[in-house]
Amino acid sequence: MKTQILISAITVSAFALFPYSANAQIPTVTYAQGKYQTQAPDWSKITWDTLPPVEQPGYLKIPQNLISVFGYDPSRSWSAGQKADSVVMLGDIDDAFKTSSFTLKQLSTIVPINPKLTLKDIGLMQWQTPLSLLKAIPEIGNLNANQVPPITAIMSKVSMGGGKISRLIASNPEAANIPLGKLDLAKYSTESIPGLTTTPLNKFQGWQGSFVNQVPGLSQVPFDQMPRKIDSGIGVVGIASVVLGQAERGDAKVGSNYFISGSVVRGDRTVPVACNSGKECPYLELGDFSGSDGTLYGKRWASGSSQQVKGGYGFLSRVNGGKEPTGRLVYGNAFKVALTGINESTGTADFGLFFRICARPPFMQKTCTPYFIGPVPWFSVKENDLVIVGGGR
Repeated sequence: MKTQILISAITVSAFALFPYSANAQIPTVTYAQGKYQTQAPDWSKITWDTLPPVEQPGYLKIPQNLISVFGYDPSRSWSAGQKADSVVMLGDIDDAFKTSSFTLKQLSTIVPINPKLTLKDIGLMQWQTPLSLLKAIPEIGNLNANQVPPITAIMSKVSMGGGKISRLIASNPEAANIPLGKLDLAKYSTESIPGLTTTPLNKFQGWQGSFVNQVPGLSQVPFDQMPRKIDSGIGVVGIASVVLGQAERGDAKVGSNYFISGSVVRGDRTVPVACNSGKECPYLELGDFSGSDGTLYGKRWASGSSQQVKGGYGFLSRVNGGKEPTGRLVYGNAFKVALTGINESTGTADFGLFFRICARPPFMQKTCTPYFIGPVPWFSVKENDLVIVGGGR
C-alpha cells in the first residue's frame, strides 16, 4: 500500500511586480564574437548577495512524514522583493556549487568575515546537538566537557559529571539530543567548539536546511570561486535575430525541434518543448554564425511568462502543479533562465532566473521541485545582440 504524499506550494502568476533594470546593476563583461557582442555576466563579481530580489511570493510546506524521510525540513515561504540568499537553502544548490564542502576557515580566505562570530551567526548550529557535534567533529569526544562550553551547558540541563565528552554523551542520551538552540548562542564564540571552523558544512546534521545567508561569508563568495564553479554558458552562443510578441500563437506544424526552450528533466538537462497550438507564444528567434546551416538558425526561445511546461522529478515534482516556465539551463542547474518579457517595438527580450528546491533523501534519488521560485531579473538582449544559450545542462 502506497503512502499518500501531499505537498503544498503556491506562487503568484504575474511577472515583473517591480520595475528593475538588471543590465544596469548586475556586473557584466563585454563578450564579442565577430561583429556581434553582448553584455555577459561577470561571474567574478556576481554573488548571492548581489543578485536582484525575487519578484514573486510563494511557499512550500512539506508534510511531517516527508521531513523524517529527508532528514531536514525544506519548507519555507518568501515574499516579493526578498533576496535569493534568504530563500535558497544549501540542499537546493549543492549539486551545482558543492557549497557544503566549504569550511568557515576556507570562506574567510575568500571574503572578509567578522572575526568575532558567535554560534548564533551560524544558522545550522541551532539544531545541532551534543551527539550531532560529536559525529561531525569526532575529535571533541576526547576532550573534557569543560573544554567545550556549549556542550557543558546542554549536558548540565539534565545531568552532569566529569570525564570525556564521548563518555558523557553515551551515558546521557536524553541530554545528548537536546538542540543547542535551547541556549543563548550569542554567548558562545566559534572557538567554544574546537574544530568547528575547519569542519566542512556537510558534516553537520541537517546542513541542507541552512539558508545561504545563514553561512557567514557565503553570500559574498563570487560564483566563479565556488568549490564547483559556475558554467559561463558561452560555449553555445546564438544571435538574437527577431523578437515576436503576444500576437504569435503556437502552430501544430512547428514541433519541439524548432525550440531551444522547454522542460528540465531528471539528469538536469533541458528538453525542448513546442508552444501549444493556438495558444499565445511570444518568442525570440535565433540566428547562427554559420548561417542557415547552423544548428541554432531559426530556433525559438519561447516566453516563460506565456508557456508553462512540466518540471521537477521525484516526490517534489508535484509542487506548483508540476509546472515551471519554459526556458533552459544556461549556466548549469542552480537556476533556469526563462524569457520573461518581449517588446516587439523595441526589438528587446528580457530574461529572468528561476530557482527550485531539491532534496536527496538517504538511499534515494535526488528529488526537485519545478523551477518556480522567481523570477530574479536578469539580462535583456536586443535584436542583433549575441544570446548566451549554454549547453542546456
